[in-house]
Amino acid sequence: MLSYFSSPLYLTIGFLLLTVLSLLIFGKDQAESLWNIGGIVFGCYIIFSSILVLFIDAGWGYFFRILGYSILYLILSGILIQIIIQVRQIPGSNESAMIFLIIMFHPILLLFLKFIKWLFSILAQK
Repeated sequence: MLSYFSSPLYLTIGFLLLTVLSLLIFGKDQAESLWNIGGIVFGCYIIFSSILVLFIDAGWGYFFRILGYSILYLILSGILIQIIIQVRQIPGSNESAMIFLIIMFHPILLLFLKFIKWLFSILAQK
């Protein structure tokens, strides 16, 4: 099961399905709550994919693929949330979409964990 989530494609699909379920189950009658739920699930996606960097020996390929898929995830989840807001005619200002600015931290976290992995490999050789 974990081998499926080590693939960025399956990880992104899994978290998109989790986003849909979360929005339908926990979504309230405000657009801001939908954006916040989407942002929280995206934050979990960032953390989970960053932790996988420690255990996958794909080099820099995984790093760049997961960044690409995280941008795809943002686009798809943003479209999905907007569709749900329009279909259910949910009132709100949509100002909570700024929660997705946490995308800035994804490359930083990935690079930091890549550095930690490199540091441990250097120390293990000595």
